[in-house]
Amino acid sequence: MLQAFNFAFMAEIMEIKNSWYKLFLITLFPLASFALLILIFYKGVATELPIVVVDKDKSDLSRKVLFNINATSTVEIAYRVASEAEAMRLIKASKAYALVSIPSHFKRDIYLQKKPNITLMLNTQYILIGKIIKGALVESIMSSAGEIEYFKSLQETQNSDKSIHSIMPIGLQVTPFFNSYKNYFLFLISALLPSIWQIFIVIATIVSFGTLFKRGEEKQFFAGEFITMKIIGKLFPYTLAFMLLGVLFLFFIYGTLGWIFQGSWAIMLFTLFLTILAYQSVALLFFVTGFDYARSLSLGAVYTAPAFAFLGVTFPIESMNHFAIFWRDLLPIAYYMEIQISQANYGANIFLEIDNLLSLTLFLLLIIPVIWRFKKRVAL
Repeated sequence: MLQAFNFAFMAEIMEIKNSWYKLFLITLFPLASFALLILIFYKGVATELPIVVVDKDKSDLSRKVLFNINATSTVEIAYRVASEAEAMRLIKASKAYALVSIPSHFKRDIYLQKKPNITLMLNTQYILIGKIIKGALVESIMSSAGEIEYFKSLQETQNSDKSIHSIMPIGLQVTPFFNSYKNYFLFLISALLPSIWQIFIVIATIVSFGTLFKRGEEKQFFAGEFITMKIIGKLFPYTLAFMLLGVLFLFFIYGTLGWIFQGSWAIMLFTLFLTILAYQSVALLFFVTGFDYARSLSLGAVYTAPAFAFLGVTFPIESMNHFAIFWRDLLPIAYYMEIQISQANYGANIFLEIDNLLSLTLFLLLIIPVIWRFKKRVAL
């Protein structure tokens, strides 16, 4: 049994050594993908997002409001136009993300206490950007409104303390947990890197077995007994490689970046290992459905490529429809991410992770039909 494992393991090591493509699949390609994602999102905080404004009042108060908006680091007034129609054309052309419109007689209505409305229009196709801009603009406009009320009250009371308390009788302190700087780099990269990682696991597994069958060497390779051990031995170099890559991205996120890991590294490493085995089992199942190299690669791409959208990181799981939740349940990376988040952010007890660990373990049962199909194919 051990001899069969060693034979398959060493044979695959030599295959990797002699094939630049297989070698790059477990080294350069995933590392380059990781580096590209890091470069794309390294700024972490969205800044200077372009918006367009329509100032129909052109008073000192409207200019003050726009000055406060432009003073924020999040948005930048890139365009000033005369009408909403012209502003909408800029938004539709993707030159601006939002429109701020200040109505006519803005200053007059404020002093007459008519409470004029400033109109904010957002392109909500960009969910994350829309949320960021909305928060920045609402905060800036409310700050401007507070300043106006303060100066109005100061004129009446001639007392700065009374004026401040009249507009803000209650103080509010907001302290975000886990991501106090609201840095999008941290939480996006912590999910994007595993999402890329799982794609390469599936591709490398299919390539490993696909090239063997493409050359017609499967019967020679799997001849004799212990086919199961030969399958495991052939997979093991990739298991080790992707385990190392998994540890590398965890160390980068929770070591190099300084994001504090609250939980158990033993649980995380075990979860990494289970996730790799789960994806290898799924990849082999795709391959043995027809032993078609190209078709199984296509199935693997369809299965893994959209995974990030179903993790619940950028879109809440509670808002997903039934099919999205069903598809999410078919992805080992979904259970992995739940454990990573609960361990990294909350330091959850091992007993709270049992459901997700069992779900990952269930994927390993797919190896049963895989072995049956291999034995049937080799016996032909």
